[in-house]
Amino acid sequence: MYGSLSESQKIILDYNDGTVVVKACPGSGKTYSLAARISRLLKESQAGKKGLCVISFTNIACMEIEDRLANNFSTIVPLKHPHFFGTIDSFINTFIFLPFGHLIMGCDSRPELVGEPHAPWSVKRSDWDYDQYFDKTTFDADDMLIPIAPYQAFGFRWNYYNKDGKTVNGNILRIMRSKNTLFKKGYANQSDANYLSLKVLQKYPLIAQNIAQKFSHFMIDECQDTNDVHMKIIDILNEQGGSNIMLVGDRDQSIFEWNDAKPELFDQKYNLWDKILLNQNRRSSQLICNFIKNLSSFEEINAVNEKVKDSAIEPSIYGYITPKNATAKDKTIITLEQSVENFKEILNNFLDECRKNKIPIDKENTAVLYRGNSSSKYLGLRSDLNDFETIPWTTNHHHVKNIIKGRHMYENGSFNKGYKLMEKGYFEALMRPSNPQFYCNTQFVADRIYTNGIKQHRKEVFSFIECLPATKYKTLNEWVEQANKVLREAAFALEFRIESQFGNIAIDDYFGQDLNSEKLHPFYFGTVHSVKGKTFQAVLLLLGKKAVRKNYATIINSDPAVLNANDLEELRIVYVALSRPEILLQMAVPDSDLALWTGKMN
Repeated sequence: MYGSLSESQKIILDYNDGTVVVKACPGSGKTYSLAARISRLLKESQAGKKGLCVISFTNIACMEIEDRLANNFSTIVPLKHPHFFGTIDSFINTFIFLPFGHLIMGCDSRPELVGEPHAPWSVKRSDWDYDQYFDKTTFDADDMLIPIAPYQAFGFRWNYYNKDGKTVNGNILRIMRSKNTLFKKGYANQSDANYLSLKVLQKYPLIAQNIAQKFSHFMIDECQDTNDVHMKIIDILNEQGGSNIMLVGDRDQSIFEWNDAKPELFDQKYNLWDKILLNQNRRSSQLICNFIKNLSSFEEINAVNEKVKDSAIEPSIYGYITPKNATAKDKTIITLEQSVENFKEILNNFLDECRKNKIPIDKENTAVLYRGNSSSKYLGLRSDLNDFETIPWTTNHHHVKNIIKGRHMYENGSFNKGYKLMEKGYFEALMRPSNPQFYCNTQFVADRIYTNGIKQHRKEVFSFIECLPATKYKTLNEWVEQANKVLREAAFALEFRIESQFGNIAIDDYFGQDLNSEKLHPFYFGTVHSVKGKTFQAVLLLLGKKAVRKNYATIINSDPAVLNANDLEELRIVYVALSRPEILLQMAVPDSDLALWTGKMN
C-alpha cells in the first residue's frame, strides 16, 4: 500500500510524535503523503481513542485528501467522530467560535456569522454609516483594525493613524465602535470569528486544553496560507497539549495576501520545528522544473515522473503588442482589436503545439490562465461584472442582490441555498422601508416560525418566490422591471431598486458559478487562483504589463529585500501558474517586457 512512497514521503508516513513542518515543491505528492499518514494513524489504537484533526484551507483541498484516502488507501470517508476533517474556518467555528464566542462578544445568545461566504452583509443607512464596513474589516492578533476588502470598498483613504503617527484616525475609531456594537448583537464575519476565537483561547486556557486533548494528532495542509491569528491559535493548542502537529505547505504558493496570509510564519516554523523537505516533482518535466525554479525558494526541484520527466519540449515566452496611443516620438497607434488579434496568433500557435504533441484540447488537459481582470478581455471575457466602481446595488436595497441570486440558484438546482437567500431578502425588503437598519438573521426567522407556524411561514415565503420572474436570458434591469410589475399585480407592497446605469448585465453572467463555457473556448480558462492544486498537460499563461499595483518590470528589477508583501505575492502567483503543466508551458507577455521575462526565467 505504501510501496510507491519516496524516502522523504516515508518519513512523513512514519512521523509519530512532535512538531514538524513539511516543505513541499509543486507536484511533490504532499496530498498523497498526507493521506498515507492519515490512513496509517487511523489503524492505530491511539488515534481511535482520541481522533485525528485534519485541516486544510479550502474545501477543494479537503476533497483532494478525501479522494486520496478513498481511492489509494481504501479508507472510508468522510471521517466521523471522534475525528475532525475540514477547513480551518470550520474547525474554528465548530470548536471555538460558535460555542464560546459569546464569552468575548458580550452577546446573550449563540453568535451568528454574517458576510461572505455565509450571508451577504448589507446594512447601510447613509454613505457615512460605518456599519456598512462591518464585513470589510476585522482585527489582527494585536487588536488592530485591518481591511479585508479592496480600497475601493471604503469611502475614505485608509490611514490607521493621524499625521502625528500616534492618535488613531477618526474613520478607524468609528468602524471599531460600530464593530464592537454589532459584536454585542451577536454578529461576526468569518475573519472576526477567527480573531474572537483567539481571544477566547487566550482568556480561557481550559477551553484550549479541552480542544487540544480531543485529538492525538493535528495535520494542517496548505499551511503557507496562515495569518497571524491562525498561527497563534495553533501555538496555543500546541502549548495546551496538542503536542503532535504536522504543518504541510509550499511557501512559494502562498497567494492569499489579501486575506492577510503571511508565508513568513510558515518559514519561522520550518526553522524552529523538525523539518521534512519534498523537492521531487511528480507532475512536470525537468525542463519545466528548471524553468519554475527561477521563481522558487528551492535550491533544486527534481522531476521524477517517468512518463514526462525527460520531455524535450522547452518552456517558451512570446511577446504580444499592447494597445497604445500615438506619442510625439512614435506615431504608431495600436488598438485593442489589433492587440487581441496578435494574442490570438499566440493562442492558436499554442493550440497547434498541443495537437502536435497529442495533448487533448479540453478542460482537463489544456489551460489558458490569466492574471487579473484586465487581461481577461483577450479571451473575450467581461472584466467589469463585479468591480466596486460598477456595483448595481443601492443603499438599503442590497436585499435585491440576495433575491436575484437566490432565484438564480433556485433555477439552477441549489434549492436550499436559493430558498434561504430569497427568504432573507423577502423579509429585508418587507421591513427596511420602516427600519433601514433591519437585518434578517436566523433568530428573526425562528421567531416568525414560532409565532406563525412552519406551514404559514413557508406559504408566505413561497407565495413571494412564485411571483418572481425567471432569471434566464435577462439582464438585471429587465428582471427588476418585470419583478416590480408582477409584485404590484400580486398586491405585494414591495419595490426593487438598483443602479440602472450598471444593470445592463446578464444575470447568468453576474451570478454564474462557472463561466468556463464550452461555447466560448474548449480549453480551461480562468485566473491563476482558480487552478491552485490542479494539473494540466499544457498551460499558456497570459500576463499584462502591470500586476495589481506595480508594473512587473518594477518588481523584477527591484532588490527582493525592499519589496513589500504584495509585490512578492505577485511573483508567487506567476509561479503557481507556471507549475501547473506536465509537458507544455508557454507564457504570453507584452512585447515590451519580453526581454525582462526571458532574462528572469533563464
